Amino acid sequence: MKSPLRYTLILALTISLVACQSDGGADSPFTGNEVSFTLIPGEVEGNTTTGTLTIKERTDGRGEIEITLNGVIQGAEHPVHLHFGNLSENDLVATYLNDIQEIDGVGKSSTTLQLLDDGTQLQYSDLVSFDGSVKIHFEATGSLKDAVLGSTNIGINSSGNEAFLSGVKSITVCNSDFVGN
Repeated sequence: MKSPLRYTLILALTISLVACQSDGGADSPFTGNEVSFTLIPGEVEGNTTTGTLTIKERTDGRGEIEITLNGVIQGAEHPVHLHFGNLSENDLVATYLNDIQEIDGVGKSSTTLQLLDDGTQLQYSDLVSFDGSVKIHFEATGSLKDAVLGSTNIGINSSGNEAFLSGVKSITVCNSDFVGN
């Protein structure tokens, strides 16, 4: 009886090691460096969301911004903007990120950044020290285009998120104008 149990344990250990290596192995497009932020919830038209934003370093040095947004409406698409400045400043849009797409009840977006709309090149190291914020808008056009469904400060502004998360400060609307306007 010891032999089958022994082989089963060895097989299980081998599978575990292979699985771990494939997640961060040479084929992975990521270095393993990343920072995550809890999204500051927004409430629009009775819809309240929660989620996270993660900036991951790709092996080519670029940064990838991944957003997960819970509480989205079925079939929803929400525009996402990277803004200059912190959430309190309501500054211009630096660039558009890929829209949040609802899939199986969860909104997701993934954007690999290389350039801002003004032509400024960005690497992962630039993003994690960027003077900016990310805002998820309820809609691209219409009366609710400046309504914020979720947001977070990033880079040098990230220490300011606690005031928003604790309710001391709040985000209600946003500037949809961008540098190119």
